Amino acid sequence: MNTNYRMIYRKQDLGLRLSSLYRQEMLSIGILDYGSEEELAETLEWYLGNINAPLFVMTTEYRMEGSEIPQRFPEVSFMVFKSTLTTGEYINIFASECNAVLFLIVRTDSVMISFSGDRLISLMEEKVHPVVITPVMISSQGEVMPTLKAPYLRGKEVDPISFMPDIDSDGMRKNLYPIMGMGLYDRAIFQRMKGYDTKIAGEYYQALDLGCRIYLFGYSIETTRMLAFQFPSRISIIEDRSECEGMNRFYTKALSIKRIGGKNALQKWKPYFDKSVFQDEVKKRQMILQKLDFFTLMERWESVE
Repeated sequence: MNTNYRMIYRKQDLGLRLSSLYRQEMLSIGILDYGSEEELAETLEWYLGNINAPLFVMTTEYRMEGSEIPQRFPEVSFMVFKSTLTTGEYINIFASECNAVLFLIVRTDSVMISFSGDRLISLMEEKVHPVVITPVMISSQGEVMPTLKAPYLRGKEVDPISFMPDIDSDGMRKNLYPIMGMGLYDRAIFQRMKGYDTKIAGEYYQALDLGCRIYLFGYSIETTRMLAFQFPSRISIIEDRSECEGMNRFYTKALSIKRIGGKNALQKWKPYFDKSVFQDEVKKRQMILQKLDFFTLMERWESVE
C-alpha cells in the first residue's frame, strides 16, 4: 500500500455504499488541485452540478491545512498527499484508487467548456478505441492552443511538432501524448501499459514516454473538440523540455527497437541510453510486444490521421 497519501472518502447512504461494493463505475473524475482554494470550490460545484460521476481531488496536506473544503463537499473523495508529486504519479495512484472503466483527468485551473459524455463513452466502448482522448485547449484570450503533437526526430533528439486541432468538426485527430495529463483514459489499458514512468522526473518526458509506448504497442491517442477546456489564467502552454533525471529511460524505450522485415531488431540509441531499461524492459518485454517502431510512426503519421 502507498503510504504517501490518505483518503477522505465521500459520504454515501448505506444502500448506495453497499451496492457500489460490487459495481464498477463507468466513469470517475480525477481533479488535480493546481489552482487557488476558490478555484477548487468553484470546480467542485460545477462538476457536482453538471456531471454524474464520482469526484476525486488530488491535493496535498499543505493545501488542505486549515481548509474546510472537505467538510463543504462531503460528496467528494479527497486524496491528500504528504508532498507534491509529478502529474504522472498522481494519475497512476488515482487509476489504482478509482474503480471505474474510464477516468477523466481535469485541473482546477481550467474550466470545462465541452463534454459530449455519451458520445465520448460510446467511442471508448468501440472494439478499436484510443487509450486516451485528449481535449482541445483554449487560452484566456479565447484562442485555440497548438496542442496536437506529431513525432519528429531532430538529429538524435525527439522534438515533437505542434499543430492546431480541428475545431470545425467532431472528428478525431491523432495526438502523440496527453499534455498536462488531461484527458479521458481507458483505465484497464492504461494500467496494462504500466501507466506513467515515475522514474522520469520531468512531466513532459513522462507524457512523451507514455504516448510513444501507447503507439509502439499498437494503440492510439486522439483529440476532439467534444472534450474542451479553457484556461482563464493562461495565454499559452509552455512545456519544460529541458533534460531531466530519467530522460534516457524514455529514449531507450522509444528508440531501441527497429522493425526490419516485420521483426523487431535491437539497437542502442546513443548518447541517450539507459542500460538497465534496455536489459530489463526492452529486451524482456518490448521486444516481444512492440508492433511498430518510432521511425515508421513518423513516416506514417500523416497518412494515418
